This record gives sequence, structure tokens and C-alpha cells, in this order.
Amino acid sequence: MDFLSEETPMDSKDQFHLVIRDYYKDITGDNIPHTLLDQLCQQLSEHFYDQYSRFRDQYPKSVKRYSGFQIKDLDHPFTFELIVKFLKDKLGRDYKEFACLLLNMTEIELADFEKNRRDFYNMF
Repeated sequence: MDFLSEETPMDSKDQFHLVIRDYYKDITGDNIPHTLLDQLCQQLSEHFYDQYSRFRDQYPKSVKRYSGFQIKDLDHPFTFELIVKFLKDKLGRDYKEFACLLLNMTEIELADFEKNRRDFYNMF
């Protein structure tokens, strides 16, 4: 760990979780079961906490950027994929309603997103 990393501590995993949960709670209100939302936010916070930890080591000049969770990282196709996968694993075919709420999409937009991601991965 270098001096800048020591000087700029990273927020805790719990802090990441609170920021992410508050963000999605504001979007969804009481339209998603609290337990489901909390489990999703726990998974996302673990993912981002681990990612930020790695990036702090990989990119020492960006330590400040990776010290606290940034909401803009939730607006990324990979994050959308994590959410859809989580919901499919938990709810099966009934994932769409909650996915649309969390991602602020219509069912048509969600279907287009999923198709575009499949097309993207099929290119390789």
C-alpha cells in the first residue's frame, strides 16, 4: 500500500451497501420486498467493494476516485446484467417487473437490453 492509499482510506463495505440501498430504495419505494432489495444491494456492494479495492491497487493515481462508492457506477450495462441475473436466479420468470423498476426501463426496453447484451457476447 502506498502513501496516498494510507492517506485516503476507503469507505467500508457497509457504507457502500447503504449508498446503493438508499439509491434503489429512492427509485423503487415500497414496490420491491425489502428482503429482496437488501439481498441485491448486498451482492452489488460486495461486487463494487472488491472492484474498488482492486482498482485502488491497480491505479494508484486514482485512489481518491475509488475511496467511496460513486452512484454513476450503477448506470452501467454490467451492473444492469448483475441485477437481471440476480433477479432471474431469485425469481425465475417473474424477474421482469422488479428489473424494470430497478433499471427504470419498460419491458420492451428490458427485452432490447437483454437482446443487445446477448448479441454483444455472441460476437466473441
